Amino acid sequence: MNTIKRYVVFDILTIFFVTIAITLLLMTLGGGAKEGIRQGLPPSVVLGTMPYILPEMLRFTIPGCLLFAVCSVFGRMTVSNEIVAIKSLGINPLSIVWPVLVVAYLLSIATFGIYDVCALWSRPNLRRLVEESVDQIALGYLKANGSFTKHGISIVVKGVDGDRLLQPLINIDGRADAPPITLTAEEARLRANEDAGTLRFECRNGQIEATGKACLRFPGHFAHDVVLREPELHPENRLSPAALGSRVIPKQITRETAIVSDLRRKLSAQRGANQEAKTADLQRQFDSHQARLYRLQTEIPRRFSNGFGCLCFALIGIPVAMKGRSSDTMSVFFCCFMPILLVYYPLLVVGENIAREGFYPGLSVWLADAVLLVIGAAMMLRTMRR
Repeated sequence: MNTIKRYVVFDILTIFFVTIAITLLLMTLGGGAKEGIRQGLPPSVVLGTMPYILPEMLRFTIPGCLLFAVCSVFGRMTVSNEIVAIKSLGINPLSIVWPVLVVAYLLSIATFGIYDVCALWSRPNLRRLVEESVDQIALGYLKANGSFTKHGISIVVKGVDGDRLLQPLINIDGRADAPPITLTAEEARLRANEDAGTLRFECRNGQIEATGKACLRFPGHFAHDVVLREPELHPENRLSPAALGSRVIPKQITRETAIVSDLRRKLSAQRGANQEAKTADLQRQFDSHQARLYRLQTEIPRRFSNGFGCLCFALIGIPVAMKGRSSDTMSVFFCCFMPILLVYYPLLVVGENIAREGFYPGLSVWLADAVLLVIGAAMMLRTMRR
């Protein structure tokens, strides 16, 4: 019996890893890399982003690839009457199903862990890589499209000759106390400073205008640095909950709860003082921090619920494959995936949205999983009784 269990699990894992490899290869080389190079990005930059993009892709591909593996193995076993042979030996088919569900459970936990990998490793390193290569990225986009917009910088050029921008028009958004800046020149070059986190514009024969401040013409060479990132003592206080590690989120919830309570108290006192301007400003702050608090309270349950889509998909795929009795894996897969696409994902979006509105944030995100678990368990029990 253990041999059969190992055989089933091995087959599912083999198909699962092959499917994952093919899917990621098609998405990265056939999709992302091709589009990046088409947009003019240097191949070195495109290849450098691949390790950081893979975890983001895995979050979405693991459940679907597991569903395909489950449909393939159990569909083939049913068509070849292996399930019937197991029953004829007096063995309950559930004994070969539960090891697969254990694998699905472990993949669910792994998918949850990938969210931390994305938040703590993929996104920060991808952002760092983009900042370090912003001059190459901008140059590639300008060659391909004639314009580039990123980091509050907008560049339009008449043409590009090597690394020279011909007749560029550069607009830089205002930051802190600095006004917006418009920079024009006969030609310019871009230089990224990795250590300082700045992008330098080395211009010749043009003018720089600070909106509402001054306008300066320069007949020779002129350099202007733009800071791409401002150092922060506590950047996690401003980051989106999706960009935070799971260990940081409880501390952020405590912080936001204290801020919301303090703002609620101030708001109540301000309303009594009948000062509409200050009340409106406090109300905006309160709404902003309250919304972030709801999102923080939703984040960890959301990651768990998305991860446990693996288990839900397996619960649906196994009985459908055993009942379908078809050797066509793709037809069985789409027979499972289309209802999931039409039911699970809309419910997932609805659950997350109402959770972020503060309606039981820790429970609402499980709406889609709960529906699939109930349907899958009912189908599994019905299939096992036959």
